[in-house]
Amino acid sequence: MLFSPKYKPLFRPFIPGVRYILVKGGRASGKSYAVNTSQCVSTYRDPFNILFARYTMTSAEVSIIPEFRDKVVTLELESHFRVKAADIVNLSTGAKILFRGLLTSSGNQVAKLKSLQGIKTFVLDEAQELTDPVLFDTIDFSVRTPDAPNTIMLTFNPTDVHSWIYERFYRNVPEGFNGIIGDVCYISTTYLDNIHNLNPSIVQQARKMEAAAPEKYRNIWLGEWATLSEGIIYKEWRQISSSDFPRNLPCFYGVDWGYSNDPTAVVCCAYDIETKTIYLREVCYQKGLLAGHISRIIYEDMDAWGVSKEADIYCDPARPEHIGELRMNNLCAMPADNRNKEGRIAYLQYFAVRYAGEHIKWEVDRYSWKPDPKDRSRYLNIPQDGNDHLMDAINYACVTKLRYLGQTNILGEG
Repeated sequence: MLFSPKYKPLFRPFIPGVRYILVKGGRASGKSYAVNTSQCVSTYRDPFNILFARYTMTSAEVSIIPEFRDKVVTLELESHFRVKAADIVNLSTGAKILFRGLLTSSGNQVAKLKSLQGIKTFVLDEAQELTDPVLFDTIDFSVRTPDAPNTIMLTFNPTDVHSWIYERFYRNVPEGFNGIIGDVCYISTTYLDNIHNLNPSIVQQARKMEAAAPEKYRNIWLGEWATLSEGIIYKEWRQISSSDFPRNLPCFYGVDWGYSNDPTAVVCCAYDIETKTIYLREVCYQKGLLAGHISRIIYEDMDAWGVSKEADIYCDPARPEHIGELRMNNLCAMPADNRNKEGRIAYLQYFAVRYAGEHIKWEVDRYSWKPDPKDRSRYLNIPQDGNDHLMDAINYACVTKLRYLGQTNILGEG
């Protein structure tokens, strides 16, 4: 297989001043093959270890580990390496390529990763699967080998401009840039850079999408950042100013609990039964709140907006003790219906929704379906984790209330 010249930085033993290598590419760009090969080659240079990770160990087991095993066989290097279940050892230098998932099925493997010693290079494959930049920061901080330069390498198919990878590394970088800016080496490739290695049928797939869906083609095949994720769930919701929130409609509230890591989200809702329009107003989006603080915030909002003190407050049922405290403070708090989240989302999609609040806008712009890992042009009927605190509060309140009222959406679904 011939490599595009754009991949040359991967095979350099060290790039002075560079800590991060970002390998961004569209479908069939050859980036995984180039990265995997470069890491195999690097084990001949020194005895340091390479940590090759995916978001979950399951995804590592079904993707990168078999790929490396196949590569050792294809390159006829079986006598050079010892291949085990979760690592590959270069027998001449002792260098290891370790395969790990950032999270296991139990949900937490970060502590194990932090304890690994002697890691020179950390490679995060399919980095777009990682949605939590704090977890990346934890790994970044832990990869510090005193007697060797360290490299953090991300390989990924770009999603949209709301990605933390875009926000952190690409906001002021031209699309398709190849080169070094500060301590970051950027590599951007497309299937056109790898076309000499591709079956004509793959090229034909790309051309078909180019003709039928140019924006999707640029994201999927050319590896460009999408300006708006196609997987966005509430595309038709519209922002209004708080002064446009109706004062003549009865209000109700939604609450999603947080504390130290996540904010508590409180939203005030109103429903116009004649136009089937839901109105939303952000009340609270704050960490570190106890139930007493939340009660006071809701009472202050009721006073400011003339909302009845008997307004229903639909809460995440996961914390019944918090609901009890709100009720002890004479608020009409109750557990919301939290069954079948995907069904509740689908129900809300077909109402007209108008919202006021910058944190609501921030979440609406990012709240999306999870991409199908087998085909990034498709989406699963599962919402992505994160960016959903106000979304959950809205869902708890509006779905529970409107179904109680017997309301159907514009599709006639109740």
